[in-house]
Amino acid sequence: SYALQPRVYFMDHHPELVLFSPNFRALQTGLIVFEDLIGVGNANIPFLAHEMVREENGVHICDKRRPVSRQTTEFPQVDFGLLESDDDPLFREDVRETKLQVGERVYKFMEWLAQRQEKHVAVNSHSGWLLTVFNGICECDPALKEWFQTGEMRSVKLEFVISNSTA
Repeated sequence: SYALQPRVYFMDHHPELVLFSPNFRALQTGLIVFEDLIGVGNANIPFLAHEMVREENGVHICDKRRPVSRQTTEFPQVDFGLLESDDDPLFREDVRETKLQVGERVYKFMEWLAQRQEKHVAVNSHSGWLLTVFNGICECDPALKEWFQTGEMRSVKLEFVISNSTA
């Protein structure tokens, strides 16, 4: 994570928005990576937790997010206002989320992201979630379809296409 700090610092275009999975491990890693952007000059870059950026979840307790009331004290740099409930609404102890359900969440997130005005957005998530993005939702270069390593960063340009076709 610390190895990525210089890469972020020397980017041609710093993110105008940094989005985080609200899971503890992603928040920890992301804040290390984007630490140099906290309070830089007049750039008040929002750091937002987003429920739809989470890893596939259910059954495994490591995929359950902590209550927002706890997270806000642990990670005061992150805005948790997009999370609708204090407790984890997605996690179920008895059922693992399906790949289709993860894909539906990713698609909802992409619809949300397409409405944003920021041009340079960093998304700090999990390898399984990113694999779903590039193998199930986006048309992309085959190199992006490969597994993401822990702490890996890739830059992509997203183009949102609105289909006007009628069936």
